[in-house]
Amino acid sequence: MICPHCHSENRDGARFCNDCGLPLSGKIAELAAAADRAESGPAADTVSASDAAEASGASAESPSAAQDVSLAGSDGESPSALGEARAGSSGPLDPAALPSINVAGVNVDENGDAYDFGPLPDASEEAPSEGGADVARAADDLAPFVPKRAAVDEAARTADLTGIDECLVDASYVPPAASWRSGDTMELPRVEGASAPQQREFRAPDANARKGGKGKVVAIVLACLVALGAAAAGATYYLELWGGKMLPDVVGMTQTDAVYALEGKGFSVRVLEVKSDETEGVVLLMDPGAGARTEEGTEVTVHVAAARFVPEGAVGVPRDEAANLLAAEGFENVTYVTEKSDEHEGLVLSIDPAPGTKATASTPITVTVAEPYTVPDVVGMTWEEAKAALEAEGFSAAVSYVYDENVEPGVAIGTDPAAGSKAASGTSVVVNVALSRAAELESATWGLFSEGASVNIDGIDYLVSSCDAVAYEGSETTSFTITAKPYTTFLGVTLPLDERSVSGTVVWNADNTVSSITES
Repeated sequence: MICPHCHSENRDGARFCNDCGLPLSGKIAELAAAADRAESGPAADTVSASDAAEASGASAESPSAAQDVSLAGSDGESPSALGEARAGSSGPLDPAALPSINVAGVNVDENGDAYDFGPLPDASEEAPSEGGADVARAADDLAPFVPKRAAVDEAARTADLTGIDECLVDASYVPPAASWRSGDTMELPRVEGASAPQQREFRAPDANARKGGKGKVVAIVLACLVALGAAAAGATYYLELWGGKMLPDVVGMTQTDAVYALEGKGFSVRVLEVKSDETEGVVLLMDPGAGARTEEGTEVTVHVAAARFVPEGAVGVPRDEAANLLAAEGFENVTYVTEKSDEHEGLVLSIDPAPGTKATASTPITVTVAEPYTVPDVVGMTWEEAKAALEAEGFSAAVSYVYDENVEPGVAIGTDPAAGSKAASGTSVVVNVALSRAAELESATWGLFSEGASVNIDGIDYLVSSCDAVAYEGSETTSFTITAKPYTTFLGVTLPLDERSVSGTVVWNADNTVSSITES
């Protein structure tokens, strides 16, 4: 609905304008519409509705309320005639010549009927029907306040307009721009010398706003209930009345204290010992962790520090098995050494520190492992050197000469068992020493023809004066050259002959005995 005065938009069915307060129904609305049509003419010089509201506010009971002025005179003069009278007048205004101005809520009601400013009748004089109307009007919170008036005839409704010229607004006054936004207000000038009446609200309440208000109340109540419920849930959860129990932190406690704390809250406890350098019996770890919420009766595993000991079963077992036992105890500084032994190769002979000793992870551990006796390599050594080497390795030595013309005599050319062979300690190892047959037979030949020796060569006895030359000819044969005197024996008397040089060959047997001597 459009206001005929300020042209602002109002809701359908509104009884008053939200911006200027003009009644939108009844006679006042019709008069206002007629005045606006007259003002829109080419010769019109009118006063705006908002200006008239301000002017009438100086003498009205409600200057702050938005009012609208009807420019229709009580004598029936049109607004244009009023404008023409004002434009042609000069000097003081003649109140008798001015038209009657009816202002809603000031001197007339919403239907254009003049107020009766006479004394109010007693309550006993009011008609019952009027009482019923008052009750109905009071129930309607949208009805404006209308003073009661006595029933008078139409002739007595003319208002006294004495002094109205003081309230008229000059024609040059420019009214403020109308607000087109619902809910805005406008400021009216203060009326000097008069008390400000109670303000009136011309805006009709919005039914949807009422519903929204109730909805807000319901929402606030629900929010409060939800907050209270959440607070109660949080408090009971904190008190562990629901949602399980909170695991206490037992890390660093002794095993006894930790078990007591956990079982005191209804949990079952499983203890696992962990090799550690920490104080023995102290809890190192718990699973689930501290602070977790779990149901009562849940099993909690606590890891307790346990001391490290050199394992008892690490001696007399293979090296790999001993290494696993040491690693299980957490030892990190382990050294392995070998020792000659008749035990099975790789068997652990001893551990230092001894088994059963308490130690930390960084303690040096020495593990002695059996190593078999092995025949050393003595090739190229002399017999004396080879014998010493074998005895150092725990063996006994024996010699065996082997003829080999390609090796220097007296040098070891091998052993039996062969070098690198594994044998028990004390085993006799035969050293093969190289021997030259040529040298041996030559030596035997030199010994055969030594000075003063008597030899028989081809049936002739010779007394050797000197051996001049010896050579090995191979095949167990040596050649010789000697200086000797042949001799003969007669009746037991040796009769030497003249000394002469004799050459020949000697054939030897395998046992280095002479097989034959022949002169060449």
